[in-house]
Amino acid sequence: MIEIYKLPQGKIIISHSDKQLSIGILHLLPHQALDKHNRPVTEQLVQVLGISVMKLFDGETFLKEVTVHEGDTLIIPANQYHMHTNQTDDPSITLWKFEGDISEVIQKIKQDNERIV
Repeated sequence: MIEIYKLPQGKIIISHSDKQLSIGILHLLPHQALDKHNRPVTEQLVQVLGISVMKLFDGETFLKEVTVHEGDTLIIPANQYHMHTNQTDDPSITLWKFEGDISEVIQKIKQDNERIV
């Protein structure tokens, strides 16, 4: 069952999540960004619509920005701090996939945000 949660920056869609695999979509509104975060397993991204600029960090130290265009993929290693940003006037839609247990992350998303579907 697909679940959609409203974020201040857009929406997050959870299409599947269990302890082995989680798949969903991040919809960022224009000129929005998620707070810096990391995940306990590797994050696999595909940019579906628009452009996303990923800001990568080593702890508190900024490393670099990677611009991800429609059709591009990006792998973010486990525990790599990063920010998803949309610096354009258009929406940004990114498909995300985790192979491994992110159940605590998914639970926090569900607790902290309003479910709209």
